[in-house]
Amino acid sequence: MEGEGKDRKADFLDLARTRRSIRRYRPDPVEREVILNVLEAARWAPSAVNSQPWHFIVVTDPATRQRLAEKARVLFLRWRHLASAPVVIAVIGDPRCSRWFTVDCSLAGANLMLAAHSLGLGTCWVGGFSQADIREVVGVPEHLEIVGLITLGHPDESPKPPPRLPLERLVSWERFEPGSAASRGERFRLSGLYSLRKRLVRLVRSRRKG
Repeated sequence: MEGEGKDRKADFLDLARTRRSIRRYRPDPVEREVILNVLEAARWAPSAVNSQPWHFIVVTDPATRQRLAEKARVLFLRWRHLASAPVVIAVIGDPRCSRWFTVDCSLAGANLMLAAHSLGLGTCWVGGFSQADIREVVGVPEHLEIVGLITLGHPDESPKPPPRLPLERLVSWERFEPGSAASRGERFRLSGLYSLRKRLVRLVRSRRKG
C-alpha cells in the first residue's frame, strides 16, 4: 500500500509538471464520452460549504466557436484558438450560491484541465474577455458570471515548459518571511507579459532596421 501511495504521488506530480497551455489543435473531434469524463472531474472540485456554484456550457459548433474567437479579446490580443479547438467549455458561476464562486469555479476548471491532460488532451484557460460580449454568444443570463473559457482538443504542438520560480522563493514556514518571498520583479521576469514585451521590442527594432 505504501508503494502504491508513492506511485500515485509521482504520477500526479508528473501530470502537474507536464500539463501545458495548448493553443494549436488537430481538427479531430473529441468524443462526447471523453468530454463528460473531464466534466465529471470538474464536478468533484471542492467549493465553499459545498455550494457547487458552477455550470458548464459545452460548445462544439464551429460557427459559435468562431464568434467566441471574434468576441473574446483584450485590447489587441485575441484568442484565435477558441475557433480552432474542437471544443470550448464555458465555466459559469452563480454569485447567488457563494461569494467565493470565482475561486470555486477556477478550482473546477483546474480539475478539468488536469483530467484532460491525463487523457492525452490539451486545454487552455482563457480569462480575457468582455462579459457582455461572451454572454450574448452563449446565452448566459445576467445573474450569472462567465468565469472562464477552456479550449479542449487533441494537441498539435508540444510547448516547452514555462519558467517557474524555485519553491524556496514561494514558501514561508509558520509566518510570512519577506526575505524568502519572490519579488514583483522576479515574478514579472518569468511571466508571459515579460516574454511578450521582449517579442514586441524585437519586432519594433526589426521593423526600424527594415
